[in-house]
Amino acid sequence: MINLMFCGNDKFYDGMLISLISIIKHTKEALNVYLITIDLKDIDEKYNPISEAQRITIENVIKEVNKESKVTLIDISKLFREDMIIDGKNMKTNYTPYIFLRLYADKISELPDKILYMDADIVCYDDIVPLYQTNIEDYDFAAAKDYLGRWFIDYKYINSGILLMNLKRLRENNTLKKCREMCFEKKMLLPDQTALNKCCDKKLYLPRKYNEQKERREDTVIRHFSKTIKFIPYFKTINIKPWQIDKIHETYKIHDFDDVLEKYLETVEKKNYV
Repeated sequence: MINLMFCGNDKFYDGMLISLISIIKHTKEALNVYLITIDLKDIDEKYNPISEAQRITIENVIKEVNKESKVTLIDISKLFREDMIIDGKNMKTNYTPYIFLRLYADKISELPDKILYMDADIVCYDDIVPLYQTNIEDYDFAAAKDYLGRWFIDYKYINSGILLMNLKRLRENNTLKKCREMCFEKKMLLPDQTALNKCCDKKLYLPRKYNEQKERREDTVIRHFSKTIKFIPYFKTINIKPWQIDKIHETYKIHDFDDVLEKYLETVEKKNYV
C-alpha cells in the first residue's frame, strides 16, 4: 500500500481529484490517502475545510481501480490554532496558511512512518511506485531541486511540492518543529519551502522526473504545475493549474492528460459518488 498525503481546504479539492485520477491511471497498487485540512473561516470566509462529501467522492473514485484503497480526512484545526504559526510572521503572504500543514506531519499520530506528500497541482504520467520505494532510511525526506530556486537562490534549493517523508526520523529529530519555529519568527518569501531547505541537513535529492516544474520531458513521472517565469517575448509569471482547463489548453497547449480531465469533469458534474 502506498501512503499519500495532500493538504489544503475545499478549494484544493479539484486539484486533489485530478492528481489522484492521474495517479490511478498508472499505479494499480492500493492507495492509503490522507487529506489534512483546517477550518480558518474566522480568518477568511474562503478558508473552508475539506468536506466529508469530498473525501467520499475521492475514495470512491480511487476504489474503482483498487478496492483496498482508502481516504482518511484529518482536521488539525485545534493543533494549528494551539501552535505558534497562527500568530506568526508568515500568516499573510502570497500563499494561503495551508502551505504550513505539511510541516505538522510529525505531530499527526495517524500518519504512518513513511509517506509521500504531494501538492494538489500535480499530474502523473507514470507509475509512482518506484518513487515511493526509494530508500530514505537515513534521510529526513527526499525531494527534487526547485527549477527556479536552484538558479536564483541556491543550487541545492529543493522544491517542497513533492516530499517523500521519513516521519519516523522526523519525529525523533524535531526537524519539522524547527521549520515551524522558523516560519513563526522570520518573514520569508517562500516560508514553508525555505524552512525545509534551511532546517534539514539530511535530504536525498530526487531526479527531476519526479517533480518536473517546467515542461513534460520524455522521462517525466510527475508534472508539477507550480508558478513559473517566462522571459520571452517579455518577462512575466505564469501560474496555471490543471483544473483551469481552458488555460491549460490555450496557454500551455497541453492536451496529454485530457482523459484525466474528462474523468474529473464527469465526476464533478454527475456528483454520483456521494
